[in-house]
Amino acid sequence: MTPEPNRVLMLGTFGFRPKATLRARALGIAQVLVARGWWAAIGTTPWDYPDDAGKQWEEDGVELRTTRTTHPLLWPLAVREMLSWARADRPGLIHVFKPKGFGDLAGRRLRRSLPVVIDMDDWEGDGGWNDTGLYGPVERRLFDWQERTWPRQAAALTVASRILERRARDLGAPPERVFYVPNGLTAARFAELAPDEDAVARARASLPGDGPRILLYTRFVEFNPVALVTVLARVREVHPTATLVIAGASADGRPEEILDQAAKEAGIGSAITRLGWVQATDIGAIAAACDVAVHPFDDTPLNRAKSSVKLLELMATGTAVVTTHVGENAQVIRDGATGALVPPGDPGALAAAVSVLLSHPERRRQIGQSARAFIGAELLWDRLVERVLEAYAVALDAGSTRT
Repeated sequence: MTPEPNRVLMLGTFGFRPKATLRARALGIAQVLVARGWWAAIGTTPWDYPDDAGKQWEEDGVELRTTRTTHPLLWPLAVREMLSWARADRPGLIHVFKPKGFGDLAGRRLRRSLPVVIDMDDWEGDGGWNDTGLYGPVERRLFDWQERTWPRQAAALTVASRILERRARDLGAPPERVFYVPNGLTAARFAELAPDEDAVARARASLPGDGPRILLYTRFVEFNPVALVTVLARVREVHPTATLVIAGASADGRPEEILDQAAKEAGIGSAITRLGWVQATDIGAIAAACDVAVHPFDDTPLNRAKSSVKLLELMATGTAVVTTHVGENAQVIRDGATGALVPPGDPGALAAAVSVLLSHPERRRQIGQSARAFIGAELLWDRLVERVLEAYAVALDAGSTRT
């Protein structure tokens, strides 16, 4: 079958759930491409959610599919399935989301005949996710090799942060093949994050207490949970009835245990409400039922490389956000205008910024409105996809030159 230029097959290495990478980034891009007349499909190996193995379905014109094989030791079978999709789909190019794992291995085979674009949305190898303790020595060596070798080989790269842009170049990518594409939101998600008054009223009634509420929307991977207890304790020195509402949960529950113990020792355990995992459709109402949101990042290479979708979603709810001056956070938050930026590793500064906003309702309302307007104007995929199309044009040109 002859490849067709306006057809792209996107390959991943995680399931469509519970992680949000493919949904928030790959699917967001693919949906806009389809709306513009492209054909797009996303295929991945759901090793982290095997119940989805072997399924195929469609969302907003994008074909989604998963390999039947999920076990890492059977990776040749998963790669074979991905190669069969490429033969049947006739894509003009391949877009691999994360230079890591199953999709990466399939991309290395496909680059012999098709231009391959690599998406870097995290620091994966040594110095990044490899240092979190989640992987064994063999996996760490493989992931570091995968990330280090692609920048020289890819027809183009899309990178989610300025740190990753520099990393791609440092690893040998020609500057003209590296495209900065921060994370964004779909127009539908942006609209969903502004809930109606009834939904907000229900969310407000479901939360305990009648004092000011601080929202933390998190998976507990970017910061030390004990710091949140310090922040809340200091805020309560100024606003004694303030409470912390936590939407989201960690993978193993350990950070929550640390948080609960620290809060108990500080005597403020009753001032923290943990909602656990929440539906994506509910976060807008929950945020609107709170007064201020916090988005703390420790200053690590991994966090500097992130482009946080959660931060974008919080801003899109119209809730004033206090975050730390780490990496991409400073690209989207203009201090005092679209949010508040404080130094990392300084719970006192974070608490002070929260306390000021809680004391000035009109200021936080204006900041929230400005934040939502900024996201709507600058960080929707309808706009950001232009940068992806530039990367595709370079990749297709490189492919035609090679052939």
